[in-house]
Amino acid sequence: MTVKKTVFSALLAVMSLTLYIVEGMIPPVVAIPGFRIGLAYFPVLFSLYLGGRWKAYDTALILIARILLSALVSGNITALLFSLCGGAMSFTAMAVTHLFIKEAWGVFPAGIFSAVMHNVGQIFAASFIYSLSVFAYLPFLEVAAVVTGTFIAAAVWFILKKPNRIIAKIKNLV
Repeated sequence: MTVKKTVFSALLAVMSLTLYIVEGMIPPVVAIPGFRIGLAYFPVLFSLYLGGRWKAYDTALILIARILLSALVSGNITALLFSLCGGAMSFTAMAVTHLFIKEAWGVFPAGIFSAVMHNVGQIFAASFIYSLSVFAYLPFLEVAAVVTGTFIAAAVWFILKKPNRIIAKIKNLV
């Protein structure tokens, strides 16, 4: 990874962390315990579908950096476990979707599938910590995940489809 690409990856990780923190300050939109919009996944999904010299492992590094930094900022080890489980499931879903749909419109199935799988990962983590009764939340979380995954994907798609010299330069960072 070149210096430019490393710096831009760090910038995306910090952007993701900032969105994570800001989202934590927003009052709950829906009365479902554990529900979040998922704004922190915007830079992650963006980096995966950026194309050019950006690869899935670059996206994985951005996600891992955000998860570790958010655990350090929050000081909550339980949050680290939830984030790791949700992040691993979410990234896997994104990467698999990206293998089959590399075009810009592929952000929609990737965003939705990753949001759904993020909830599955977090519910599995919660079932180990609390009890199996947390699975009762899963249907409600999954409906919300489809909506929020579509929202995040639409934001990424809008930026990727906009003809922009800056995006072209980012794609070709060596």
